[in-house]
Order: sequence, then C-alpha cells, then structure tokens
Amino acid sequence: MCGIFGFIGTDKQLLEKGLKTISHRGPDQHGIWSDDLVSLGHQRLSIIDLSEKGKQPMANKKGELVIVFNGEIFNFKEIRADLEKKGHRFETSTDTEVIINAYAEYGEDCVQLFNGMFAFCIYDIKRKKLFLARDRLGVKPLYYYFDNLKFLFASEIKAILEDELISKEVNDKVLSKYLAFRCVYGVETIFKGIFRVLPGEYIVYDIETRNLKKNIYWQTQFTPQTIISFEKAKERFFSLFKDSVSKRLISDVPLGVYLSGGIDSSSIVAMMRQLNKDAEIKTFSVGFGYGEETDELKYARKISEHLNTTHQEFIINYDTAKNLPKIIWHCDEPLADPALLPVYLLSQQAKKNVTVILTGDGADEILAGYEQVKFLQLRNRLGGFRNLLAPAIDKIPSSILKHVFKYAQSLGEKGKQRAKEMLLAKFNDDAYKEIVSVFDDSEQNEVLLKKPDKLFLRFDNQISLVNQILLHEQKTILPENMLMKADRMTMAWGVEERTPFLDYRLVNFVNKLPISHKLKGFNDKIILRKTMQSFLPREILNRKKQRFYVPIDKWLKNDLSRFVDQYLSKQSIADQGIFKYDYIQKIKEKFDNAPLYYARQLWTLLTFQIWHEQFIKK
Repeated sequence: MCGIFGFIGTDKQLLEKGLKTISHRGPDQHGIWSDDLVSLGHQRLSIIDLSEKGKQPMANKKGELVIVFNGEIFNFKEIRADLEKKGHRFETSTDTEVIINAYAEYGEDCVQLFNGMFAFCIYDIKRKKLFLARDRLGVKPLYYYFDNLKFLFASEIKAILEDELISKEVNDKVLSKYLAFRCVYGVETIFKGIFRVLPGEYIVYDIETRNLKKNIYWQTQFTPQTIISFEKAKERFFSLFKDSVSKRLISDVPLGVYLSGGIDSSSIVAMMRQLNKDAEIKTFSVGFGYGEETDELKYARKISEHLNTTHQEFIINYDTAKNLPKIIWHCDEPLADPALLPVYLLSQQAKKNVTVILTGDGADEILAGYEQVKFLQLRNRLGGFRNLLAPAIDKIPSSILKHVFKYAQSLGEKGKQRAKEMLLAKFNDDAYKEIVSVFDDSEQNEVLLKKPDKLFLRFDNQISLVNQILLHEQKTILPENMLMKADRMTMAWGVEERTPFLDYRLVNFVNKLPISHKLKGFNDKIILRKTMQSFLPREILNRKKQRFYVPIDKWLKNDLSRFVDQYLSKQSIADQGIFKYDYIQKIKEKFDNAPLYYARQLWTLLTFQIWHEQFIKK
C-alpha cells in the first residue's frame, strides 16, 4: 500500500512537498521520476517483494511506460503467467510490474483483468497520455485537479493542495450530502475544482490536447440470475469467500485481523483457520470501557478462544479524543464518522505487530446488515396502514421503542418525529433519508446560511426495494465513508487494510441472489450465517446486528467540550460564514433531552469546523 502523486509539468519542489504530505502512506521508500512533460512521485509501503527492485515509479523494459501504483492485485500471479506466455519478461516479483505489462498488452482494457484494490497512474510516453484507474468497489482513493492549464492527481487531496495556485474553496454544492450522510460522495469533492475518480472508473488525460476522457469499466448488477437453490448458493458463496480470504493472505510481511466479535470479522478468522490449521492468527479488538452497552469485547474473546488466535485488546478512554484534529487532517475531506477515532488508535497499536490487516468491511452493504434496509422493507409491507400508524408513534412508550431499537431513548422525541416522517414519506428514497440522515432537509435549512441544494436520491425502481438500498450504499456510503475511514486511519500508521467481502466476484454473486438468501424480516446475512454455522459458535451466529457504537454523547459532554466551546462558538461560526449559530445553540440547549440524536449533529458540525480551520483557513 502506498501514496502516489503526479502532475503535468516539471517542478521538483512541488513534487517533494506533495509527497511529504502523504509520506505516512508509504514510510518504507520514496521515489520520483520526471521528463519534460510529466512528474511522478511515490511513497512505498513494502508488502510484496521487499527488495529494491519493487521501487516506484517503475518503468517497463522498453522505457515507454512508467507507473505509480497504490494497492494490491490479488490475482497478479495468474495474470503474470498468461503474460509470460505472450512473451513478456519480468524482473521483479511485484504486482506493479504485472500491471504495467498488462497495459502494454491490452491497453485500457487491462483493468478488467485485475482482482484487487488499486489506484494507479500509467504514463504512456509514446502516446503522451496519462491513464488513471480506481478499483471496482473504491477501496483505494484517487483524486485529481483539472483545468485548461493544470492536471494533478494524488492518493490524498492534501498533496494536490501543495500547488499554491490551486484555490482552496468550499464546494457548496456538496454540503447537503455531508450534512445528511456525514461524508461527501460522487465525482465532486468538498474542494471546488478537485474531483475523485469513481469506483470502477478510469480516466485518460491527453497531454497534447489537454482533453480528459472518463470511462466506467465496471458496475455491479442486481439482475437476478437463473434460479439457484439455497444449498447451491451456499456452496458457491463458501467457495468464493474462501478464495477471497486466501488471496488476501498473500504477503511478505506479518498480517492480522480486526476482530469485533460480530459475524463478519469472525467469519474471516474462521476461514483463515480453515485455510491453515496451525498458523498463528493475530487478532485485535477495541473497547471504550463503558461496559457491554458499547463494547463487544466479550464476543471477540469468545471467537479468539474458539479459533485459537493470539489476541490483543485496547481500551480507549476519553482523553484519546485529543487526537481528533490529527484524524480530521488525515481525512482530507470532512468525514464525521465517530468510528474514525477507534480505528485510528487500533491501527497505531496493531502496527507494532503487523503491517497488513483483514477486516469485515463491506459485509453489511452487500448482505443487508443495516437497520435501514429492514425498516424500509417493513414500511412497505405496512402499505396503507402507514398513515394510521404514524400518529400512534407518539403514544408508544420509550421502553417499548428501546426494545425494538437499542438507542431509542437517546434519540428522544426527535427520533419519534423522524419515524413518523419515514412512515408518511411518499417515496422510498425520501423515507430512507429520514432514517439515515444526520440532518434532514428542514434541519439543513435551519443550520445553513445559504439555502442548500436539495439532496435528491434516485433509487432504481427497476429492482426490488432492498436492492435499491444496497445499490445506493455500495456506490456512495461504502466507498466514501466506510472504506475511506478504513483507508485513512490504517494508512495514517502505515498499515494496509484488506476486505475479503469486497472481492468483486463475491459482490457480483451476492448481488444477484434472491433477497430471501440475504434478508428475511429482521434476520440478516442469512447466507453468511448458514455457510459459517459449522465453524462458529451458535452465540455468534445468532447475534443480532450491533452497530459499532462510539460514545460521542459522553465525549462531547466531557473531554470534547473544550473543542465544542472553541470551534462552535458564536464568533467561530460567524467567521466561517457557512452555518447559523442559532441552530447550534438550539442543539446545545436540547442535547440532554436526546443526547445521541444531537451528539451526531454536534459531531458532524464540529468535524466540519476543525476541517475548515485546517484546510481552508490554514
């Protein structure tokens, strides 16, 4: 795993400055390359072929192509064998050299061959073109700046911002996305003029004409396949999952697993044990010291004992919140997922033992693990009764609500109001927004000085409701929240994260399965649970989904209160000129009545304010 940076032109000082800002992504090696037209830079985290031969930027034997690459190609050995049959010769054992030779053989279509997580740029010297590609699910980030005079690209936006001629302005058009979903997704970033290469997309920049061409080379499909029995589906799922885990164990450095004790990470550890009965498996878990309300440590311990892993636990106490500004700096864009903090600190500890980490990220987004999918399916089944049920919500005792939804009491009356709006919404996408959004449309109007662009979700009505939600989340929240959180917080410490559930073959297969293989009522991930029932304890298999709860409501009242006072003061808000202080004051006054509801909003605003200080005001 690495950091890449490059641009049109020659400016060694800019190249070195940009690479320095992303040196954490690749602390093992530093490399630059340039000619009269292009400058390329690379920070290397050595995972496969640790020798000097793997250094980047790397040129092919003819000297016609130069590559900078971030990621791993897990099927590179198979591709290499085919290329060798076609006459290609290799000087290293790296997947980097496989990519550059695949491009020499197949051109832009080479991306169709790669099973992995990647972001790379190939400079085609002869054709005077830059070819940039991002992996299918968006596990690895890739950004670029493009106008009539400039073209720059990087693994992280902060490298691009080292060009002092690029203005640092907030892109108002994406504020609504951020306030709703805690992240910015889509081609536009929070910075005007800076864009992201989308998952499953490649772009080609013509140096002579200064034209930019975009191509989507992969999109997941939800069209149901030929009827397949559950037993046959289970066999195929097992085969794909096993192969995915196996491929992600390829490494010349130590590796481990982030183990929560849930079905996803537990299944990965169980499959690792199936693949090697005697290997040492290192597992890492994190807790907050507030008891079982927040921690899943006892379940992680149970899996560790069951599968005989070398296990370490880390407790995050409140004073670790002081890391928040540094964490936000690593993210580039405001990302208001509180789980950033535990992943950051867990990665810091894990780095002492391993360089590669496997995680269960992505399982919820392909196997319908989240509450919103279940609630919206229930909503549709209620049909015309929704209008009758909505007014009755106010009369439901909080004790009963809490039985249905663990944190209902912490959501207070605002939670009930959202539930009513969800039931009364005319369209599924509007109902989804009511469940998921941190700030709904009316609250965004209250908190923003300028009228926000209304956030329209466009669900694909040609497929089932469950698949509509999964498709939306796989294209938006998964890559730009879940996966960016993992990428930035692991790479901050030079740790590479791998995600077995996001092997594109497995995703393709699961997306085409009948809904009943994934979700029945409130029972989720059915095919995973049934597949793993011979390998995991019943207590783990039958556990209900437990969100990774980070106690921000407690932190905001204690250790982080000084940050709130500093960054969300009346003067700070006035200086920034984006938010209205009246709504922030309202949040502070009502916080105790619905601590979790308002903690999410306060955290979202606080994250943005700290980000604004760092990247806009400097």
